[in-house]
Amino acid sequence: MARTTHVKKAQQRYETVPVIDEATGQPKRTPVMRNGKQRETKRGALVFMTVTVQDKTKPLPNYTCDSCGKEIEVGTPYKHITPKSGPYGGRKRTRHESCPTWQVWEYSNSWSARIAQATHDFDISSAETVEEVQSALEDVAAAIKELAEESRETASNIEEGFGHPTSQSEEAEQRADDLDGWADEIETADIPDLPEPEEIDCQNCDGTGEVETAAVLTGESTEVETCEECNGMGQVTPEEPTEEQLDEWRENVIDACSIVDESPV
Repeated sequence: MARTTHVKKAQQRYETVPVIDEATGQPKRTPVMRNGKQRETKRGALVFMTVTVQDKTKPLPNYTCDSCGKEIEVGTPYKHITPKSGPYGGRKRTRHESCPTWQVWEYSNSWSARIAQATHDFDISSAETVEEVQSALEDVAAAIKELAEESRETASNIEEGFGHPTSQSEEAEQRADDLDGWADEIETADIPDLPEPEEIDCQNCDGTGEVETAAVLTGESTEVETCEECNGMGQVTPEEPTEEQLDEWRENVIDACSIVDESPV
């Protein structure tokens, strides 16, 4: 993943221009050193670096946030990344500090990034039914199968282009098989059943089985009658599991669905 750098205050940017050597009238250069020795090219020529300075008469435009599209004004906090896109680095990307940070698939088209995107929205932390969990698993599996089909098409295109299988086409075909197998495992994950509701104290009578009448006092005692909510038993069985039961069930479900985090690619 690309490293995110956070900057407290954006500064005004200026064009950089070469520093002119007064003695020669030419751009000033400084030796590029490595291990105490000036670097050389493959042909033995000494390597120099041109000395530059900011030209305060040539201000550059402020950065633009690639999330909200608005300008990052001087003095405001921002963040930036420079994802590598080739042997010479990559393009710097900037966002307001308050805007969401980059997801890996926003700047990378690698298979690991694509898979991360496919599984990113899988969230069962608030699920209340087995059906909800199964639906979430099926959505993830479908997204992974789309990637598998794409990889299989890539393998086919490579073979058609060369007229025979190659190591690249075989790798793409194997990746497709691995993704399909993974998707099947996700789709058929064994989801624990919801727990049966447990008896709890009746809230109407506080678990005593009796409730006071309309406060008719006879001497020092109060008349009581059998609680209609629990039929005098003191406990009732709710229609749904308690929140504590659901929390424990969700923990078990998350463990059972850990296959979503186990990409074979």
